[in-house]
Amino acid sequence: MKATFLIAPLATATATIEVRQHRYSCVKNNCVLQPLTSDNVAGTTSLNVCELTCGQGSLWPQPTSVSIGQDTVAISTWSTNHRLVFEGKPAYDVTPLVSSFKSAFSDALKFKAKEGNGKDIEITANIKSASEVLDLNTDESYDLSVDGIKVTINAATLFGYRHALTTLSQLVEFDEFSNTVRLVSKVTIKDSPAYKNRGITVDTARNFYSVEAVKRIIRTMALNKLNTFHWHISDSNAFPVESKTYPNLTAYGSYSASKVYTQADIRDVVKYAKTYGVRVVPELDAPAHAGSGWEWGPAAGLGELTLCYGANPWFESCVQPPCGQLNPLNDNVYKVLESVHNEWLSLFDSDVFHMGGDEVHVGCWNQSVAVYPFVKDRHDPKSFFH
Repeated sequence: MKATFLIAPLATATATIEVRQHRYSCVKNNCVLQPLTSDNVAGTTSLNVCELTCGQGSLWPQPTSVSIGQDTVAISTWSTNHRLVFEGKPAYDVTPLVSSFKSAFSDALKFKAKEGNGKDIEITANIKSASEVLDLNTDESYDLSVDGIKVTINAATLFGYRHALTTLSQLVEFDEFSNTVRLVSKVTIKDSPAYKNRGITVDTARNFYSVEAVKRIIRTMALNKLNTFHWHISDSNAFPVESKTYPNLTAYGSYSASKVYTQADIRDVVKYAKTYGVRVVPELDAPAHAGSGWEWGPAAGLGELTLCYGANPWFESCVQPPCGQLNPLNDNVYKVLESVHNEWLSLFDSDVFHMGGDEVHVGCWNQSVAVYPFVKDRHDPKSFFH
């Protein structure tokens, strides 16, 4: 049996489907969807604009104090005029750091929309200190006021100025009704951190992150005004950092040749982080959690640098596999540590250095023919190592 298929031409008609725009109004500091209507109802806006002006707006983290008006003004996303005024002449060139702040702000605006048909924002920033030092005592406070397209920032330091630009970017959104990028036209903000240390810990020893992935985390931190990237960079699992004084640490401690942070990588990350108001605090894990990367001592004539490495069953020698505790009776351990500490201090340029302080496991010492007799003759092992 033959089957005959007839394909008939389909007549197509072009028709424009009119989709009514959803409108929102601010009710008790919440944007509430209003019933669909063909009329422009007073007090209703697009969701983006409503969220800009309702309650404390779209600001995160919430500033110390904030006053936001109900009106917005169309702005350009392609050009912003910055004018910086310092109290006294900067002792050195701050142009690279300031340029990075401006660039990040410009990128944030362009992320809202590719085009903005309004006027250029005019920013005047009065900055007390031009110091590029970023530590626990850095004053990150700022005041921000917006009057139409004119913005005034008063900041204690360059990093307060950076935070103010981040806040300003959160006062901008694309409005689908007018097809323009809008800035809240009346704003007064005073802000300062509630805590000096605001950060996250990232473990790249157990799970290697590429340099670009680390930078992506830092950019995300900056959007949330976090200022401390605690880099848990070594552990029993890996020692993925280039050491020029003891390259065996890297050779034995890396997952692969492609999973190593060179010293150039680290300097790059530290410099990059500062452009986002983030300082990098390194952690060298010790005296426990020191396995991979420390096992080469005997072959190099330095004796056992780590004890109980790869012990099985692991739970008799450490709190997690692979086991590894630095050998406290080997003087070469302290020489290697001193060298690594000096290398890292020069690389990270941080006022804080995290020395690990990880727990030792008494079971490991009990298995050591060198450590156990030494401790047994002098102290109770548990009280000595805890």
